[in-house]
Amino acid sequence: MNIIIVDDEKMAIDVLRIKLTRLTQFQITIKGAFTNAADALAFLEKESVDIVFLDIEMIDMHGLQVAKQLVIKQPSLQIIFVTAHAQFAVDAFEVEATDYLLKPVHEKRLIKALTKAQQRWQVETPIENKENLLYAHTLGSFYLLDAQHEVMKWRTRKVKELFLYLWFHQKRPMLNVVIIEDLWPDLEFDKAASNLHTSIYQLRKLLKENGIKDPIQLVNYHYQLNVDIESDYEELNQILEQENHDETPIQQLLNCYEGDFLAEEEYLWAIQVQLRLKQGAMHVLEMYIENSLSTNSLLKLNCLQKLLELDEFNEKYMFLLLEFLIQQNKKQDCVNCYEHIQEKLAEISVSVPEKIHKIYNEYMAKV
Repeated sequence: MNIIIVDDEKMAIDVLRIKLTRLTQFQITIKGAFTNAADALAFLEKESVDIVFLDIEMIDMHGLQVAKQLVIKQPSLQIIFVTAHAQFAVDAFEVEATDYLLKPVHEKRLIKALTKAQQRWQVETPIENKENLLYAHTLGSFYLLDAQHEVMKWRTRKVKELFLYLWFHQKRPMLNVVIIEDLWPDLEFDKAASNLHTSIYQLRKLLKENGIKDPIQLVNYHYQLNVDIESDYEELNQILEQENHDETPIQQLLNCYEGDFLAEEEYLWAIQVQLRLKQGAMHVLEMYIENSLSTNSLLKLNCLQKLLELDEFNEKYMFLLLEFLIQQNKKQDCVNCYEHIQEKLAEISVSVPEKIHKIYNEYMAKV
C-alpha cells in the first residue's frame, strides 16, 4: 500500500510514520509526508497513492475540503482522517472516508483502519491475469519475459543489473548509497551517483513501456521496485522450504534448478544467494537419496546426476552414482561412469579413490 501523510504538525507526522513502519504485517510504502495541502495535491499530480492519512484541522485548508480535492485527483484514493476532535466524524464519512482516527492514534486502532483499507482495496481492485505478469528466469541463464512472453531487451548491462538488484531486494527499500557501493564500487561517488540516476531513468522508462505504472518508488533516498514478477527463484525457494520432499517436489526441483542463481551474470552481490540456493538444493537431493523408500530408480539416478553436476569433483557423489549403477546392474553405464570419474579427477591431478576403485573392480570381476 502506497501511503502519504498530510498534517500541519511535523511532530504528528513523525509519530504516525514511526507507528506505520512498525506494522510489518502490512506491505507499506510511505511515499511522502506534507505539512500543507497544496504540496500534497501537487504530489498527487505525478504519483499514484492508495491511502492518505489526513488531518482534518489544518491551518491553510480544512481537511474535508482537501479530501474532496484529493479524490478528484485520484478517485480510487482512500482517505483515513486523523484528528484530535470527534465532532467531525459524521462529516468525514460524508466524503466516503475509509476510517476516522482520533489522536493520539493507538496501534490496535491503526491496524484496524489499515485492515479495512486493505480489504476495500482488494475488493475494488480487479485480480490481474497471471498471464500479464512479468516472468524472471534466474537459474542458470537470466532473461525477463514481458506480458506477451517475449524476452525483454536491456539498454545497458547496468540497467539489467539494477533491475535484478532492486527485484531481489524488493521487500525492503534500498538506500541510494548502498546501491552505488554494490553496483559501482570502483567509481568516484559523483560519477557513480550520476550512473545510478541514469540507470533508474532508463529502467523506469522500460518498465512503463511494458504497461507497469509507477514501477520504481523513491522515498527519502531509498529506491524500491514496485512490480509483480513471477520467477523460478521464488519457485525454488518454495520447494526448498517444504517440510517433506517426496517424488513430486524432487522432480520439481530437478526441473527448476537449471543452474546456479544468475550464474552467467557474475554479480558479486549475488554470490551468497547462489551458495545458499545451491547448498539447499544439494541438501534436499542428498536427503531424498539417503532416506527415500521410493522404488523410482530413474528419479534417484537423476538426483545423483544432478548432484554431480552441481559439485563435479565431489568424490562422495561419484561413489554414490557408481554404487547405484552397480546395484542396477548397468555394466556399460558403470564403465562409462568410472571412465568419467578418472577423466574428471585427472583434471585436478587426483587419482581415483581406493573406495571407488575397489567397488568397480569387484563388480567387473563378477560380470
